[in-house]
Amino acid sequence: MSRFRIFFVSDLHGSEVCFRKFLNSAPIYRPDLLIYGGDIMGKILQPIFRRDDGTYRWYPTSERWEDFSAEALPAVERKIADQGRYSLVTTPEEWEKRRRSPEALEAYCRETGKDRVRAWLQLAAERLLPKKLPLVMNVGNDDTDGVLEILRKEAPPNVLVPEGQVVSCGPYEIFGCGYANMTPWHCPRDLEEEELGKFLDRTSGQIGSPRRTIVDIHAPPSGTLLDLAPELDANLKPKTVAGQMLLTHVGSTSVRRLLESVRPVVGLHGHIHESMGVDQVGGTPVYNPGSVYFSGTLQGLILNLEDGRVLDHMFVTG
Repeated sequence: MSRFRIFFVSDLHGSEVCFRKFLNSAPIYRPDLLIYGGDIMGKILQPIFRRDDGTYRWYPTSERWEDFSAEALPAVERKIADQGRYSLVTTPEEWEKRRRSPEALEAYCRETGKDRVRAWLQLAAERLLPKKLPLVMNVGNDDTDGVLEILRKEAPPNVLVPEGQVVSCGPYEIFGCGYANMTPWHCPRDLEEEELGKFLDRTSGQIGSPRRTIVDIHAPPSGTLLDLAPELDANLKPKTVAGQMLLTHVGSTSVRRLLESVRPVVGLHGHIHESMGVDQVGGTPVYNPGSVYFSGTLQGLILNLEDGRVLDHMFVTG
């Protein structure tokens, strides 16, 4: 097998600027394959209040507001989108009515998020299809089954979705899983560890030759440098000792077991934003590029493969 380059990112959570940087990286890094490792959707709906005098107000933080003119509205909406949030132009009275129906507000946020996913897929077609560059795009634990359905039914032909199956790209096959072991927030695609193990056992039988297999699993393997996150108290606040935050391993034992059993070429993971790094599980190199999407900065990983092994890697930030 000849040299094969991958550019991998994860956990952009709706950040418009980060996704555009991801696509725009192609002519710079010249990968043979782009991989997005899950958590496509944003998490926050940001109101923009329309005022009686024709101006607008929004709250960049809970303690501070900014007033702006109608001409500045597109720029504010773009700033919110670049942070991975969704905006809603409304009045304070309308917003309070919406807040009294959390289910309806959540449904609106989900539908707005789906529209952004569709726009991203269109952008991927425009930027990548002329270059015949494939994009493997998977969901994460914060995404819904509705997002997965959009990827499977509405993605352009150069976008491949490996969730629970194997897809082929050049000399390699990619096996994907967007589920994660249970988190304190009970996200849409969180599973108890036993159920996650059953899913991996049921679907990983499609894997052929390990020397041709890239594993793209959103949750990192347990007990590595990729799964260290703040230890939380009963109120979901980080624990500290002498001013230092305590860290604990929160990855998946089932993912680790799969890697040790299959021994693929490489494991690509995300989920734990603060644990950018590289480690090994059963002789397989595993990576997490981390994520600081809310700042508009893209973190990614360039991997060069050759003859079924990792030749070299580089973490990049831009």
